[in-house]
Amino acid sequence: MKYVDIDALFEKYLRERILKSAEKRSMEEWEDKIPELYAEFGAESFAELDGKTPDTYYDDVSGAELVAALCEQLEKGQSVSEYLCAAIVCRADAEEPLIALLDCGEEEKTMYALNLLGEMSSDAAVPKCVELAAFGDGDEHVKELAAELLSAKCEVCKEQLLRLYGGVTNDAQALFCDVLSRCARDERIFQTLVDAFRTHPMQTTLYSSFLARYGDERALPALYEAIEKQGIDFAEFRELKFAIETLGGEYENKRDFSEDAIYRKLKSENAERKKNVKH
Repeated sequence: MKYVDIDALFEKYLRERILKSAEKRSMEEWEDKIPELYAEFGAESFAELDGKTPDTYYDDVSGAELVAALCEQLEKGQSVSEYLCAAIVCRADAEEPLIALLDCGEEEKTMYALNLLGEMSSDAAVPKCVELAAFGDGDEHVKELAAELLSAKCEVCKEQLLRLYGGVTNDAQALFCDVLSRCARDERIFQTLVDAFRTHPMQTTLYSSFLARYGDERALPALYEAIEKQGIDFAEFRELKFAIETLGGEYENKRDFSEDAIYRKLKSENAERKKNVKH
């Protein structure tokens, strides 16, 4: 399968359409029309594509070949078209080569594989994504993207996350809790989230958000205990109060944050906003 820069082909197509058009449009109007023109482009035959259309160019290519083409184009710094990615997502036989690509150790390829597997809603990729999120030594963006895929598959991966939780780093535990907080009610998950909240006092706002999302009001005592501490800053106080109210609780005790930098900044911005409204 020969490489064709379909993005460049579309740019040429677009220029020709603009030049041949008898309609007078502003550049902004042409930009608004691009999605419509892109759809028309996809259905048109081109000699550069051996007479095929961009929509059908990859129809007779196997999933393994498509993934190999993706890798080759990335290695050569070539443009990767949406049509190639769409063709990969539509191929069931591309799933296994994409999962294998997660072990390549190259960030760009791994990111492409994760995004495509996410679009495929792949269950088979879940164990490898857990490994990346928990033990991967690559870029943080890779771990976060792996966790994003897991968030969409939280019920599929929850047993693996619960089993590994105690043996991973603090950062990985945060990613795990983010995913687990999206699961259905499970006593083990509730206890994990509450314990994590109590054992990560320097990340109160993050772990309180997990409790708020999980939605179990039994977390209220832990949240009340945290919000009463004198050492918390205004940002932590606000997030804890939000979590308490999300779970159906209330907190009306007055706290003095007049010396807190964030509080003073927000107060000043509010005062300036009210002043501008009056004028």
